[in-house]
Amino acid sequence: MRLKSSIFLWVSLATVIPLSALVLGITAYSERLYRHNVDETLHAGMKNIVSELEFRFNYEREVMLSLATSTVMQQFTNILTQVMKGDLPSSYFDELTSINNFLTGFQHSVPGVDAVRVMDHTGNSLVKVTFGKQLPVSVAGEQPDIVDVSILSRIRSFKPHSLFYGELYLSQDPASQKPLLNPIVPLDNDHGEAVGFIAAESLGEQLDHLLQVLPRSHNFKIEIVELNSANGNRHGLILYSDIQNIMFNQLHVNTPKLWQQIDKDVWKQIEQDKRGSFTLDDNSHIYFYQEFYPYNNLQVSWVVMLRISNNEVTAPFNRIRIGLLLFALFALLISLALADLGARYIANPMARFSAALKRVADGEKATEFRFKKSARVADELMQLEQSFKYLVKTLKASEAERDQAQSMMLQQAKLASIGEMAAGIGHEINNPLNNILSYIKLIERDLPSHSDQLQQDISGLREEALRAGRIVKGVLNFARQVLPDYSYFELQPWLQDTVQLVATEANKRHVLVQITEAPDINIYGDHSQLQQVMVNLLMNAIHVSDTQETVEIAALQMGAQFVRIIISDQGTGIDDAKKSKIYDPFFTTKVIGEGSGLGLSISLGIVQFHNGTLELVNNLKGGVDAIVTLPLSKNINAAT
Repeated sequence: MRLKSSIFLWVSLATVIPLSALVLGITAYSERLYRHNVDETLHAGMKNIVSELEFRFNYEREVMLSLATSTVMQQFTNILTQVMKGDLPSSYFDELTSINNFLTGFQHSVPGVDAVRVMDHTGNSLVKVTFGKQLPVSVAGEQPDIVDVSILSRIRSFKPHSLFYGELYLSQDPASQKPLLNPIVPLDNDHGEAVGFIAAESLGEQLDHLLQVLPRSHNFKIEIVELNSANGNRHGLILYSDIQNIMFNQLHVNTPKLWQQIDKDVWKQIEQDKRGSFTLDDNSHIYFYQEFYPYNNLQVSWVVMLRISNNEVTAPFNRIRIGLLLFALFALLISLALADLGARYIANPMARFSAALKRVADGEKATEFRFKKSARVADELMQLEQSFKYLVKTLKASEAERDQAQSMMLQQAKLASIGEMAAGIGHEINNPLNNILSYIKLIERDLPSHSDQLQQDISGLREEALRAGRIVKGVLNFARQVLPDYSYFELQPWLQDTVQLVATEANKRHVLVQITEAPDINIYGDHSQLQQVMVNLLMNAIHVSDTQETVEIAALQMGAQFVRIIISDQGTGIDDAKKSKIYDPFFTTKVIGEGSGLGLSISLGIVQFHNGTLELVNNLKGGVDAIVTLPLSKNINAAT
């Protein structure tokens, strides 16, 4: 046997040296792959950190802009306008109290901004709310908080309702440095004048907590450094460091700069490249870094750096090399003894298995394959047999699904062609129908007063023309496929309104329509189009129900994403021979004159436009359950 000869030849020629070289090569290759995986993992970790930080800053900006444009704050600008002109209105202190109460309630309900100040045009704090608590006006406005006049001029130059970041000294020691800059929004009056400002102080506790609770794969440490070439005091400032125990929630006094701690070439690399990695001189640690811009109006960036120990990468593979070399020696001895035995029990079954695979590839549908049952047949070969059976079964199922998909495609093509044809025919028929109705009116005017039979004939002619018009309208609605007008609406009132629409027809046929269950939720879709679907399904259920029977409507919430509406009747059900045709346009089981056969086709199209599903199944009562499944929000597909 060729397999047996090959195994013996390979074992005979194999030596410890080539086998060891192979093992070492695999290990080296695996180490490179592992290093690459570590790189990707850490870069992905940095990307997640940057995304979280960007989300935090975007959230802060949205909160500040919402505050500045709120109704209460806009009303306060009128007071600030008078203050800027030197006129202190009588309602000044009442308005300050109102602003205090508003900001206090806002901080309780919308966390994320540690301290909020409202300042006048000179930089004096009029209102300050910290952690949901307000400070007395006398304390908050005791002295000017903005000591840099240039910042005031920059604030006034900004457009109305715009936000920018700047360093407000407020009550801190100017010699110290805050890790985070202040978000500032000008408060503008009706003339577009900046009559005051609203600013926030982010103490950084949330950022510290965010960075501390992050999962740390490979035991990495985080450092964040500010790049600010326009401000030498902040350029290279370490804002956060697990290594040096530096936090965002602290004032930085004599905090070291990163460029003071690393090689100049490495620092130059960090300044020039937005993403990369480097190692220190002792090669003990690897640093990965990525740059991002936290402030929307400043050319100031942060560099997020992750540090891992080089030993985290190399130590496992050093142990693997030693273990694999020892195992290779042992495996070489064992393989010499098992080569002949393995070839004997594998070669013949594998040859038969290969032939069976070829028969499957040639399209033989009834292919079967079995290994001979014996104690010598390995469990893996038996598993291979089961996998072969699964392959054959899967191929058959795939063929069935393919045939079903082809059938559905043909059905869709048929519906599309019928729709195009129906639209053209409908438009052409509408004009003569309108003419017929006009002529009927003219004829009625000229009829003798005692021609009852002619009056009855003309009335019947009008009814037939109107019925033809209704059929044409249904055809046009089916063909044009109007896009839904999506909105959120309440489920319970919508179902109750729908029941009222069919109440006349139900009373006429002495059929009871009742809602048995409906959750108190909102659904997303076109109110009118979905109501048209419900009316079509309810009218079908009413028409197939006998006197004194009940049509039930039940709505069930399916998890957090879907709602299922079931309309159940006690009619005669759907024949198996008609199930494949019920959605076809113009197919109807009703007597001539009662239906156009377009109701289910139009309903199916509307539900599919809403990413939902429509099913008709026979129920245990002998009737039909019409099941409509709809997503509760957009971008969800119920068909999946």
